[in-house]
Amino acid sequence: MDGYGPSTYGDRFADVYDDWYGNVSDAEATVERVAALAATSGTRRVLELGGGSGRLALPLVAAGIPTWAVDASLAMLRRLRGKPGSEAVHVVVGDMAALPLSPRARFGVALCAFNTLFNLTTVEAQRRCLADAAARLVPGGRLVIESFVASAHEEGDAGVGAVEPRHIGLDEVVLTVSRLDPTNHTITGQHVQITEAGIRLRPWMLRYLSPEELDALAAEAGLRLVDRHGGWRAEPFTAESAMHVSTYALTARG
Repeated sequence: MDGYGPSTYGDRFADVYDDWYGNVSDAEATVERVAALAATSGTRRVLELGGGSGRLALPLVAAGIPTWAVDASLAMLRRLRGKPGSEAVHVVVGDMAALPLSPRARFGVALCAFNTLFNLTTVEAQRRCLADAAARLVPGGRLVIESFVASAHEEGDAGVGAVEPRHIGLDEVVLTVSRLDPTNHTITGQHVQITEAGIRLRPWMLRYLSPEELDALAAEAGLRLVDRHGGWRAEPFTAESAMHVSTYALTARG
């Protein structure tokens, strides 16, 4: 998608993100899991990659967890800053594939929730993100990634398109137009929001990874898989799981 960059998604979705995605995953269980990992890491500091409007950063700081939220979209972070309790969040504007943090900054947990890693649209950017995250972990720290299971998208012909109604209301229709390219592991789409006032386009793009491909990229970054669950409440991960929560630790150096 020409012109699509690190901040495009957040800039185009900031005004509707909380309404459309506020309950997109189990925030309470996420916070509980991240807090438990932080408590045993040697430092309770948490780095959220793609913090957006604060869906997770705000409950993390409310639970007493020092939290840094990195996002490339200033519009998203302005939404975060407009919410109660946001003054406790350390907000960082920047691309999570090139973390704009002090070289000395270290964290007990790096969190990349709800498919956020897939918002990086090239394998090179995903590789840099994992390497940067690994470099920011203290010994005993953990990187936690939540994403959908991509194996279902591995088959099929390149260029498969779809148009689906996302919302039909009295004064609004939202259509999701998407194209799947399994050869390049990308899904490119638009949410087309139609109201009496006009049409608003909200573009998005994902580069997905299967769990095995994610493990391989993590290994390149010096990370090893510690555990994988089918959800934030330690649900078993099975062949039928639609999503996974994967936890990585630094590989021991001999």
